[in-house]
Amino acid sequence: MTSEPQNIVSRYVQRRALLLSLLLLALLSAITAALARTYHAREEDLVSEWSQKGNADLAAGKPTLAFEDFRNALSYGPDNPDVQLRLAEALLADGRYTEARSYLVNLWDRGPSSGEVNLDLAHVSMQTGELDQAIRYFRGAIFGSWGKEPVLLRRKIRLELCEFLLSHGRTDEAEGEISGLAADTPADNGALREENGLLFLRVGEPGKALAEFEAALQINPRQSQWLADAGRVAFEDGDYLKAETYFSKSDLENPSAEIHASLVLVRDVLGNDPYLAGLSDEEQTRRTWRDFGQGLEDLRKCASSTAGPPSGQLPSDLQQLNKEAQEMQRRVNLKSLGGSPELRNEAMQFVSRIEDAASRTCGPSASLDRALTIIEKRHERNNP
Repeated sequence: MTSEPQNIVSRYVQRRALLLSLLLLALLSAITAALARTYHAREEDLVSEWSQKGNADLAAGKPTLAFEDFRNALSYGPDNPDVQLRLAEALLADGRYTEARSYLVNLWDRGPSSGEVNLDLAHVSMQTGELDQAIRYFRGAIFGSWGKEPVLLRRKIRLELCEFLLSHGRTDEAEGEISGLAADTPADNGALREENGLLFLRVGEPGKALAEFEAALQINPRQSQWLADAGRVAFEDGDYLKAETYFSKSDLENPSAEIHASLVLVRDVLGNDPYLAGLSDEEQTRRTWRDFGQGLEDLRKCASSTAGPPSGQLPSDLQQLNKEAQEMQRRVNLKSLGGSPELRNEAMQFVSRIEDAASRTCGPSASLDRALTIIEKRHERNNP
């Protein structure tokens, strides 16, 4: 009878001890977890503090200090990919390309679609002279993932790649990238269309450039700079009617001496070109006769201004042209020009030679004289 109450008391004490032990264990676990959370939070704070300092040093042009800051940040967060990337960028800015590549390649292996990592690797490859690698990483950056403003960043990177390709004479590849830019350009963004056009000009594609300028003008048909650029491209491409249209509109919107001079020149070409499509035989003859007379007058003026004291001698090319002029004047008149397209061609070629010589000997030509040279050279290109 006596042992049973004792057993009850013993079991009660054991249970109380177990309960107290469990409570104590739970309390210790909670304290440990709280301490761990506090420690990890402090680690994250230190990563953030050192990273902010590193970003500030990098922005201030102090990449060596930035590298130390990011290395300190990594000591508290060794697996933090953002800090690893910023550390690599500090190395890149400091010219430590081999070390930067090592970090970046590790990051690329873990995330080959990262736009930022690909761009940094492109910059490393540029600095180390690995052209094909640089191009590959540039394209990886263009088609890679970006957290913010991906469209804007991809265009910016593509522009950088275009400049890189052009600087190394890889014009065909640059033209392909510019075509990609144009295809991705929003239809309602005239400023970007204009930028595309200027790029196409740099790779020798005036037709594509003009298409971009005209697309920009669909959005804002009164933008004087776009009108002027369209006029210049059309002029260089030999489309003088279109050039005259754009130059005249630009001159109305924002008059300037340069644009007005271009307008006068293109009008001189249009008004004096005997080869212009659609002209009657009679009008071709009149224009050729007028151009021939202008050429003789320019030759006379240049010869007069050149043959001064003390020698009174003309340069040899002007002497030769003077002799030929006397012979041609015996053959060239309205009647003879009207019956002979070959003579009209000969007369215009002679005028072009006069303008070239006069320009070399007597200085820059007037607008009409330049127009006569352009007319004949255009005819030669079209009839090789």
